[in-house]
Amino acid sequence: MDRETAQLTASRHLVVVNGTTYDNDDPQPTGRDVLNLADLKPATEHQLILVRKNRTRLIGAEDKLDLSAEQGGVFRAFRGDRTYSWTLDEVGQVWGAEVLEVDELIALFSIGDKELVLEREGEPDLVLRPAGAVSFAERGTEDIVSRRRQPELILVTVFTTAGVFPAEGALRVTQNTLVEDVLRRAARKLNLQDTMVTADSRDIDPGKSFAQNGLSGTVELNWSPREGGGGNA
Repeated sequence: MDRETAQLTASRHLVVVNGTTYDNDDPQPTGRDVLNLADLKPATEHQLILVRKNRTRLIGAEDKLDLSAEQGGVFRAFRGDRTYSWTLDEVGQVWGAEVLEVDELIALFSIGDKELVLEREGEPDLVLRPAGAVSFAERGTEDIVSRRRQPELILVTVFTTAGVFPAEGALRVTQNTLVEDVLRRAARKLNLQDTMVTADSRDIDPGKSFAQNGLSGTVELNWSPREGGGGNA
């Protein structure tokens, strides 16, 4: 939401729920009032989360809100009773669905010109990209940080007939990383075997590094079955 819209919301006591703006004549509504305003009934079957200043807060049905104090905040409502925990720049957050689309994350949180990185212990960093998604169901809490862009590193995405790896965006690796190291991770995730890999319509030697293959910057590897056999396991 831009500054002009935020100011209008504060002065007229408007509330924004799931991207839609609603007229509201009460400057101190309850969570139930906000859900009812958005026609999300019964309120007890929904969860309401306030997103403001890069922080999320679960709002109970009977919790009272001060819209003046929450200026600039927007609401995200979910059907169901389960919440998922995650962190953004070491600040604890909550979400009401097991999947958070990267496009929505970028829209709701102010990141500036930094990139969003998914940190997982013992694994290379994953750079979140538009059209990607973070799943909280498989691993539980995910740790996301915003970092300055590092042009000396390579962002790698593997495209296959079985799906895209990583689903969240791109793997961040050094130029000396062997291509086969990335492919091995993709194979475990997507269950692939007996395949060949290309980039920019040319064959790539998986046994060599990205630098040795003349690859840099943002790299898209196309991994497909060899002609005459192989494919998905």
